[in-house]
Amino acid sequence: MKCKWCDFNNKSLIIKEYEYWRLSVAESQILLGWTHASLKRHIQFFEELKDEELIELRQIIKDIKGALNKTFKPDWFNVMQLGNMTRHLHFQLVPRYKEKRQFAGREFVDKTFGRLISEEWIIEDDIFLEKLRDHIKKEMKN
Repeated sequence: MKCKWCDFNNKSLIIKEYEYWRLSVAESQILLGWTHASLKRHIQFFEELKDEELIELRQIIKDIKGALNKTFKPDWFNVMQLGNMTRHLHFQLVPRYKEKRQFAGREFVDKTFGRLISEEWIIEDDIFLEKLRDHIKKEMKN
């Protein structure tokens, strides 16, 4: 069985490896700072999580929110577990913004703030994603 998250090893996207989870930058940044927390073992459903995995997930959410609050100052934060496209337990960690944000000479606008997230998914180039990854990593260490 091929699984995107079981086989995930894209070092240019990985922000941090935890004991049970991997935190990575999403390939699409329609919302600046969108990240994924993917479980390192293959399960499909939330209720299959072990207590220690759930505790670590809470820490990851705290870590990424802290880093993004320092750098991009989101107005809200979505934590979503969908699994519609890839049936491996992972979470979408998505900052939301009332107003535009700037990063790496670009402007980002949350066109659906206060509503469901757009279905738009635009893959970013590796250079931009690595720059974003490094920026978030730096803030997580502070």
